[in-house]
Amino acid sequence: MIIEHSHHWKPTRIRSLIAALPTGSEVLQVDTDAGRAFAKVPGGGEGPHVLACELVGTRLAALLGLPVLDWILLHYPGLPPLRLAKSGNMAKTGTAWLTRTVNGVVWSGHSGDLKYIANPADIVKLVLLDQWTRNCDRYRPGPKLRINHNNVLLKREGAPEGRFILTAMDHTHILTCGASLTRDLARIDLVKDVTAFGLFPEFVEVIQRRRADAVAAVAALNAIPEATIRDVVRSIPSDWEVDDSVRTAMEDFLLQRRDWLSNIFVTRLFPQGELF
Repeated sequence: MIIEHSHHWKPTRIRSLIAALPTGSEVLQVDTDAGRAFAKVPGGGEGPHVLACELVGTRLAALLGLPVLDWILLHYPGLPPLRLAKSGNMAKTGTAWLTRTVNGVVWSGHSGDLKYIANPADIVKLVLLDQWTRNCDRYRPGPKLRINHNNVLLKREGAPEGRFILTAMDHTHILTCGASLTRDLARIDLVKDVTAFGLFPEFVEVIQRRRADAVAAVAALNAIPEATIRDVVRSIPSDWEVDDSVRTAMEDFLLQRRDWLSNIFVTRLFPQGELF
């Protein structure tokens, strides 16, 4: 049963398991009646809240104008049986998150590869998204340094010959870095967290030449209606166990941090005309 989807891609069932990957969200490579996909299902060791973060992060990325993968929320009835790699758990019946497998590569981490991105203006949008949502799973500087090039997808589909489309993907660790979502999400120290999430040093080399992109990214952020942000949070399926008080805290955090970040993002990137 299809619950919600993003595009024309509409699988109706998982037919078989191809591979179970030992990632944090225990993603599965599966075959569906509409081709191959990656699936994140209930029953993983990190709990259902990472699925809620995936949905919210992906929808916010699309609202910013970033390319995202075709996705669908699909009822998983327990068949075929799916064993998860990291926890060893069996997937539970409930709402699963699926994205269509695309032709692309993950970023090598080399700055030279960024010149082949067909949508370079979206590099700063991706940084803005990660800072808005406090995404610790792409790039997080500081004593808890996290560098994850696997979460920077360069898609060949739809790109000019020899180029790639930077595509926003994998948002399971926004907001809480994989921990359970709680009603204290909107604490002021989290709303005003200055950590430069998403700002790979290699991205800096591109962004410093494109100040107008940062200004445009903030304009896109501010153009998202408050009601739409609330609707995104309210679209989280009930079986992912995000109660009303936590949903309200998520909405408050996203709205308050949007307002705070939009005022400081460009000036932090370009103090006195230079990139920090």
